[in-house]
Amino acid sequence: MKPILLHYYITNRCNSKCEFCSIWKELPKKDAKPEDVINNLIQAKKLGCSFVDFTGGEPLLHKDLPLFLLEAKKLKYITSVTTNCINFPQRAKELNGLVDLLHFSLDADNRELHNKIRGTSCFENVLESIPIALSNNLVPDILFTYTNENIDSFFGVYEIAKKNRLMIILDPVFSCEQNDIVSMQTHKKAIAWSKKRGVYLNKAHLMLRFRGGNNPVKSICRAVSSTIVILPNNKLALPCFHHAFDFVEINGSLKNAINSLQRQNAIKYQGQYPFCNGCHINCYFDPSYFYSLSFLTLLSFISKVSYAFTKYFIYKRKIPIHIFS
Repeated sequence: MKPILLHYYITNRCNSKCEFCSIWKELPKKDAKPEDVINNLIQAKKLGCSFVDFTGGEPLLHKDLPLFLLEAKKLKYITSVTTNCINFPQRAKELNGLVDLLHFSLDADNRELHNKIRGTSCFENVLESIPIALSNNLVPDILFTYTNENIDSFFGVYEIAKKNRLMIILDPVFSCEQNDIVSMQTHKKAIAWSKKRGVYLNKAHLMLRFRGGNNPVKSICRAVSSTIVILPNNKLALPCFHHAFDFVEINGSLKNAINSLQRQNAIKYQGQYPFCNGCHINCYFDPSYFYSLSFLTLLSFISKVSYAFTKYFIYKRKIPIHIFS
């Protein structure tokens, strides 16, 4: 089974201190080497990856992000970047037309709450970045990570997205622990908002949580099979980034790292480790739904079709041509 997604952590540096993330605390700070990134992009494409998500940390803190995106586009990847927008206005021209799925994090309709959640002052940066992005052949989605604290601040964020004919992604905050930290009442509010045009909520994520998360006995997690996770120090993280306990040196050959005994063992036990019980980490179950067919696969597919129809046909945003190649 070939991987489809390359999660590339190009830096662990970040200029935010988000309440629900701890990567900004990591030491030592490290940026991926350009020669490693380009080499791994070429090899990952040959191994089957179609999507590359350049992440961090804050990916715009890496000076060579435009180079990585350009190389990825040449290789016909579908590219993704999520940013807090602090550096975006200064770097937008470098990214012109290079990001297929650009996400601007906006977690409240007021600066006080948004800045509190993000641990830094960046509310105005997001608002400033929207017209700058559109003028540089970039169409951002607004990423609203919802929590019990901010769900009632969604309306204003929705209005900002609607005004600019942008999709808004309702993404429930996840916990690396076994229990869902989002209340049922909050999820119900998110479901109500998801009925609005232009709002994307992957219902499969919610159904997974309502079922108690991943069940190791009948695991649907395919985090290792579906996704290659590369860290800034040029190592594979296994079985996933958030629960990594094994690391494989790439040393110039991603293929050898993928075929390593460590990764083969991780594939064998994916979704079955003790920490996999109750897991509901969105970014790894998203591709997993299509590797382990179930009712969640259907829910996820319907959500994605609705997203694509609204974005590319109702809002008439340009479809990335290479998405079909």
